[in-house]
Amino acid sequence: MATLDWDVETDSAPGPLDEIRPEARKLMNLPAVETVGDSSNYVTAITMHIKTAVPLIRDNLASTRKYFTQFCTKFANSFVPKFVTYLYKCKPISTVGAEQLLLDTHSLKTVLLDLPSIGSQVNRKPPASYTKIVVKGMTKAEMILKVVMSPHDPPAGFVDNYIKLLADSDTGNFQKVLDMKGLKRSEQSTMLELFRTRLPAPPSGEAQASNMTPSPEQDSSRIRKLEKLIKKRL
Repeated sequence: MATLDWDVETDSAPGPLDEIRPEARKLMNLPAVETVGDSSNYVTAITMHIKTAVPLIRDNLASTRKYFTQFCTKFANSFVPKFVTYLYKCKPISTVGAEQLLLDTHSLKTVLLDLPSIGSQVNRKPPASYTKIVVKGMTKAEMILKVVMSPHDPPAGFVDNYIKLLADSDTGNFQKVLDMKGLKRSEQSTMLELFRTRLPAPPSGEAQASNMTPSPEQDSSRIRKLEKLIKKRL
């Protein structure tokens, strides 16, 4: 079977899909593009590797289809998050570069959705669980790029747009988007302050529970007091 975790360096023999890894990394060269065209060369190369390797894997697992389904799921679970990771590394990126990446992302999303039946004479609908992984992950990638393409002035509008499109409360991920836009540190500080004010407050029950839960230091202090009290009584 093909190596499933295609971005992990191993000493084992390369799998049929391992050639996708260096091609996917080429998306990080796109910040320098000046015009939007058809799908980039790395997308064409990835599509070619998938169309070549997947039918072979499916044929070898024809008698145990559940293993092929597991292969598709594991590949999507590996590819999609890594694609998003590479996306964050495109910094700073121009609006044109983001537009090209958005086109590429949509093309890859289409290829991944067709992956289970690619090259097959029988066009089966992919499992809902597989489709969910691809749609959720690649849609996130699309939303990241749409945020990067949006104007950052006024800052409040940019922050609200980020929260609306991504619904992500992770400050680190927001910082990555600001880096992709190439904003100055002073501008980023303003954005981050606004972002933190927009974050939902923790439920009152959780806040009370955290306040009521004694810290290790408080527990140690109580234990010492009890030990002294016991010694006095003895």
